[in-house]
Amino acid sequence: PNYFLKAFSLSAVGFTILNILLLNFRTIEWHAEMGILHLLLILTGLVLGLVSATAFHNASHGNVGPKPVNTFVGELTANFSLEDFRCFKVGHMLHHMHVDDPELDPHPPRGLTFLEFIQKSRKKTIGCITKLYFKSHGENSKTRKNVLAQLVVFHIGAAMKLMFWFLLFGPVGFVFFYIPAFLSYFFGFAHLNYISHQDEDGEVKIHNHYEGAFYRVMNVLTSGGYYHKNHHASPGLYNPGKLTTSAVRPRVGNLRQSTSVSS
Repeated sequence: PNYFLKAFSLSAVGFTILNILLLNFRTIEWHAEMGILHLLLILTGLVLGLVSATAFHNASHGNVGPKPVNTFVGELTANFSLEDFRCFKVGHMLHHMHVDDPELDPHPPRGLTFLEFIQKSRKKTIGCITKLYFKSHGENSKTRKNVLAQLVVFHIGAAMKLMFWFLLFGPVGFVFFYIPAFLSYFFGFAHLNYISHQDEDGEVKIHNHYEGAFYRVMNVLTSGGYYHKNHHASPGLYNPGKLTTSAVRPRVGNLRQSTSVSS
């Protein structure tokens, strides 16, 4: 019952300590003169945001090497995106188990514009994980307080992470590198999930997107992330664009299913 609360608390305390250390040893300076270096920082941030989102997502499936390496990459990229690795894994597992179910999928896009999808996805994800929590541990005053504490501590931790990246990179690095990277991660990940689950003949279907310059570039930067139909068929592949077999056994953490797909 305290799985998330312990993780969120450890994260909040850990980043608070790191921030105190950085405040004592880091000199904060701002140089506002715009130059080629700043443009390169923006471009690097935009690219790294997509690469980080790809690694984060794949780490949630256990696709990034041996378990210690996978955990390190998952934690690093989760903290970079102000998320929690454990919480994301649970929410993403629910997405794969209940794809496009209007009640059980944490982020079904059906009937929503892209902006509405962005606005509602986090609230829906929290709702789905909370329902699972109550299903596992019962819904009573104690568990409701636990969920409330989880939300409060999570957001405190996210604020501490944001401060950490600001202190680590400094104002210039934060504005010209971290913010573009975060926006790239956030909107890239949202767009991928939105555009890949759309209506076709009155039914929501999962799509692969690979035609056109935009998707060709994005598939390079996200290691085939827009081959989303392939990903749902075989979550154990880091690059679903490489899926060519007609019978693949997918993997979602410890969850295994039997599925066939033609690429």
